[in-house]
Amino acid sequence: MNQLGRALRMTLKYRWSVLGSFGCSLLVAILWGANLGAVYPFVEIVLQNKTLPQWADERIEESTIRIAKHEQRIASLQEAVVSADASNDEATAKVRAASADAVASEVRAIEYDLKAERTRLATTQYWQPTIDRYAPNDAFRTLVYLMSVMFSATVVRCLCLLGSMVFVARVGHRTVLDLQQQAFENVLSLESHEAGGDGTSDLISRIRGETQLIGHTVKTLFGKTVREPLKMAACMAGAAYVNWRLLILSVLVCPLAGFVLAMLARATRRATKRAIEQSANLMDRLYEAISYQRVVKSFTMEQTERQRFQLVAHDIYRKRMRIAWLESLSRNNNELLGISMITLSVLAGGYLALTQQTHLLGLRMATQPMDFGSVMVFFGFLIGVADPLRKLGDVYTIVQQGVVASDRVFPLIDKRAAVTDPVSPATMPTSEQGLEVSLDNVWFEYQPNVPVLKGVSLSLPAGSSTAIVGHNGCGKSTLINLLPRFFDPTGNAGDAGTVRINGQDIREFSIGDLRRSVGYVTQQTMLFNDTVANNIGYGASNATMEEIVAAAKEAHADDFISVLECGYDTMIGQSGRSLSGGQRQRISLARAILKNPQVLILDEATSQIDPESENLIHQTLKEFIRNRTTIMITHRVSTLDLVDQIVIMKNGTVVDCGSHSQLVARCREYQQMRNGYLEEAA
Repeated sequence: MNQLGRALRMTLKYRWSVLGSFGCSLLVAILWGANLGAVYPFVEIVLQNKTLPQWADERIEESTIRIAKHEQRIASLQEAVVSADASNDEATAKVRAASADAVASEVRAIEYDLKAERTRLATTQYWQPTIDRYAPNDAFRTLVYLMSVMFSATVVRCLCLLGSMVFVARVGHRTVLDLQQQAFENVLSLESHEAGGDGTSDLISRIRGETQLIGHTVKTLFGKTVREPLKMAACMAGAAYVNWRLLILSVLVCPLAGFVLAMLARATRRATKRAIEQSANLMDRLYEAISYQRVVKSFTMEQTERQRFQLVAHDIYRKRMRIAWLESLSRNNNELLGISMITLSVLAGGYLALTQQTHLLGLRMATQPMDFGSVMVFFGFLIGVADPLRKLGDVYTIVQQGVVASDRVFPLIDKRAAVTDPVSPATMPTSEQGLEVSLDNVWFEYQPNVPVLKGVSLSLPAGSSTAIVGHNGCGKSTLINLLPRFFDPTGNAGDAGTVRINGQDIREFSIGDLRRSVGYVTQQTMLFNDTVANNIGYGASNATMEEIVAAAKEAHADDFISVLECGYDTMIGQSGRSLSGGQRQRISLARAILKNPQVLILDEATSQIDPESENLIHQTLKEFIRNRTTIMITHRVSTLDLVDQIVIMKNGTVVDCGSHSQLVARCREYQQMRNGYLEEAA
């Protein structure tokens, strides 16, 4: 609930929309009650073939007669008391003593009724001149007049309702937009393992789905949850004006209904949480099955995937049905509350009206016997209370969904990246001969006490080219990911070592400056659903078309780009699916060439390229990596001809480092790789 409160506090920046919505809702509620209150003039005036001036005259006459009767009754009681006091009769004295309290109580009751009647008379007399001046003088025109007033009030109420809904929609949608933007910005600052352990689908579900649930909750809370209770309050105020004692009797069932509602709300929250989490699992199943469709088909796993999908989908169905069951119970609870209030009031009010009594079970329920019009208006107001109660039936489910969604979204927003900018960043060095890179006793672990890198020390001279080779899992990719600070060294009891550029700890540089100096081409090409030109120019917004084409030519990508349907303006689809693996790698390489970094990292960057294209790219790389510090991870022997030194890694450590001739002469690990591991990949 605290997290949902944060979402509501976010709406304070749209306070004028919130206030506008509240003002419109208040007018809707007042006009709602006024329309229901119009039952009285229909019953007491129109249906009696009267006019408003006639009704006012009769009401003044009735009040005057009742006031006179009350005053006469009080005077007679006071006279009886005086006569009893003057009598010396012993029996009269005993009666006087026994009835003194009863007489005093009756006098107080009559004085109370007298005060109420005088107020009623004063009110009618106050409005009588206005009624005489503006009200029609025949019954039908009075009907037309009342209907016109009701229609006009309804039009104004609809306009106010429109304004309220528009204001609320703005607050809700803007809140969703703010939440999505904050969540997305924070996810981009995190590494994939930091953002969450449930995968990409779960993150998408949180950013897209759960924020929509929060927005729906915000709209409900500022819309229906404000508007309907105000309508209820207006009707309750009208009912209280007619007979507040009868209203108190009618709401005796509210505490029990509130207790049942609280129990249902807790159950709904638990069910909603499980349903939302399982929905994220369903999205994950969809994402994997569709993304890896060829693998599914090649292993004939279609039936298995269908069964797994059905299993998760049916589980969600069962949870959604439980939520629907709880929601229906909430609605029925509200319906029963409304009908219980009406039942109590009908029985009590009907008794008072039919018997013309003012007391029920010895308790005063009215200052005077209720007439038919008052009873009908009172029932109308209670029916007006029941309608908002019915509309509020689904609010509790929506709020619980918002609470659960908030508990999933805000931790994502609050999560802070382990890699952060320094308070006062140092200036990133630049050099035409490249940058010197060194690692000093570097450790790293993804899981506590399970090191992936174990005290790696390495020196890469400025402008040099280095190949890192080793079997899968030895720590090659982890090592190069430390340089652009995708991770920072961890482990070894806090003494995890240091990565330096030109002798300066890279943690002293701004992350943006550091990464702008590093070009990164991975084996898993990462292309966007955009044009070829925009993919090559990604990260280089100021690049001209001539520079993009030049970079593509250097990467030997221009030949196949030129024959595409729209050339460099061709959309390549999600992840570049319209291109071959080798073509995608060449576009990624062109992107790095266009960036012109001082440090270049190539992680199996030519693994999917045919030998002929690879030879051409190697010729380009020989020129491109000159005076540029380059790090390559490769399984190909041909790539080793491009580098100045080769680093051999095994089990998170550097086994040896040197030139090809040096390693062939002294390093048994390298000899074995040349004879097996490297040659297989060549």
